[in-house]
Amino acid sequence: MNVVAGNIVSFIACTVMVLIGFIKNKKRYIIVQNLQFALNGTAHLLLGGTGGAIASGISIVRNVIFTKWDCTPVIKIILIAVQTALSIPTITANPITWLPVIAAAMFTWYIDTKDVMWFKWVIIITLIMWGVYDIYHQNYVSIWFRIFTIISNGISMWKIHKDRMNEKENLRA
Repeated sequence: MNVVAGNIVSFIACTVMVLIGFIKNKKRYIIVQNLQFALNGTAHLLLGGTGGAIASGISIVRNVIFTKWDCTPVIKIILIAVQTALSIPTITANPITWLPVIAAAMFTWYIDTKDVMWFKWVIIITLIMWGVYDIYHQNYVSIWFRIFTIISNGISMWKIHKDRMNEKENLRA
């Protein structure tokens, strides 16, 4: 386990994650996000988080599949089952080792939800799970990026809620 190298790779991955927000083309977005997942997986391996590396790898596969085919419940179940099967050897009696499996499964299941508020809740919940996993594996850089992402999603949710309330008020008037 190499904490310094893992955190350096994690910093690069988190920087890519932030830069992804500026990409407007969906195909480019997916390609760059896959680079981010590859870097995250490498960081997890360097930090001893094999389950996190597997979840990152399955996320790449998920992105490729969902760019080519519809996001059906059957495909989601297969992806979740494959990830779980591949992760079982990395899972210990420590419940923290389950967090990447649960977070990736949850994100995969809700990836196509139409309700932006619900999707943001999914993002926040999965980021919290990954944050606990990061603390356990000393991925300090990633923890901060996850905290900032949780905060930015919270602000976004507050703005969406405020806009929805204003729309309701305007409809009543």
